[in-house]
Amino acid sequence: MPRLPFVRHWTANQIRSKYRGCRHPVEKPRWHALWLLARTDEPRTPAQVADLVGLSAVTVRAVLHRWNDHGPDGVTDRRRDNGADPKLTARRRDALHAALQNRPPDGGLWTGPKVARYVRNRWQVTLRPETGWRWLVALGFTLQVPRPSHPKSADLPTRRAWEKTYGGA
Repeated sequence: MPRLPFVRHWTANQIRSKYRGCRHPVEKPRWHALWLLARTDEPRTPAQVADLVGLSAVTVRAVLHRWNDHGPDGVTDRRRDNGADPKLTARRRDALHAALQNRPPDGGLWTGPKVARYVRNRWQVTLRPETGWRWLVALGFTLQVPRPSHPKSADLPTRRAWEKTYGGA
């Protein structure tokens, strides 16, 4: 298999300097791999470099291709700002927080599914019940349902009613 070319956008010392100063956890091993590939004292293949820096050989080859095509800009972590816009704007988030201070429209306590229904009915934004629960937690709310107690810890009439209903223990 022929060796992949290495385009010398920067010198090996410049790449080493960038690698040593990089604090980004995704970009640092990429710069390390590029520095090892750029060194001429001991030529290495992407597979050899992958073993040294803890990346897969496929990833090192991909970083090398991006380096060759785009230079130093190709090494950056491109995951930033690649997601969708948030489902709730800051104003709607504040309105949701204010609504959560009161009882839910159907009574009881706020749950993830209730938050999801409320958001869907209020702003026509569909989301999963799990997301509703995550929003509750992110807004500082906690589970308010007490843990069930042992049936024998209840008083006698309550215990008998429970045994009739659930079959006793």
